[in-house]
Amino acid sequence: MNVERLPRPMVVAHRGASVEQPENTIEAFEAAIDAGADAVEFDVRMTADGHAVVMHDPDVSRTTDGTGLVSEMMLKEIRKLGVPTMEEALRCLAGRAAADIEIKNLPGEPGFTHDRESAVEATLEALDEVGFPGPVIVSSFNPRSIARSRQLRPDVPTGLLASYDVDAADALTRAMGEGHPWVLPFVAKVLEAGEGFCAEARDAGALLGVWIADDPSIARTLFDWGIDAVATNDPRTIVLVRDQVRG
Repeated sequence: MNVERLPRPMVVAHRGASVEQPENTIEAFEAAIDAGADAVEFDVRMTADGHAVVMHDPDVSRTTDGTGLVSEMMLKEIRKLGVPTMEEALRCLAGRAAADIEIKNLPGEPGFTHDRESAVEATLEALDEVGFPGPVIVSSFNPRSIARSRQLRPDVPTGLLASYDVDAADALTRAMGEGHPWVLPFVAKVLEAGEGFCAEARDAGALLGVWIADDPSIARTLFDWGIDAVATNDPRTIVLVRDQVRG
């Protein structure tokens, strides 16, 4: 697979600058942009009436004043809780930062649909509706979600997220085998694999990102090794580390 190498490693604000503002909110996205993040990662789930909203958990209770499952709530209920729509998130980022859109349609979670990838379809439609200028990546822990994205829009880059217990090398093999330019293992697994793994991923034609690195010393190590992207809850700090290493 041929992928375009990045001019410098990306700092990806995980759910926005979530150490500064509530996660997955417009305020967190604005703070991430202010911090100099190259990209903002946010999560997408579908409401009961078929709208894409920005929410990590299946249930709204952890991050809002409300209760209930996203998949059982109507858009008007969700909006009252201050939860952004997909379109609002994209309009905030357009021309200012790349979008890393994580699809939440996971087996075993409430609202999971095995026969349709509605969140993927809504994401691709929203990118067109907003006229998002890019860059963009559609990512997921569910291989079926990003496979559907590639089927519908092979021009939109995809990334395979690997859970905390999956070896980095296994994640790389699967991502490459399924045609995804990005492989996104858990940070501890990349550290465990060692410095040579960044070169291994590069030689395989992959772009390598990790989740999550808030510790400046860990981020510095990864940048020294040649990582392509680091997702962090604290982009203001990690941008400074990246610029020191790459400056």
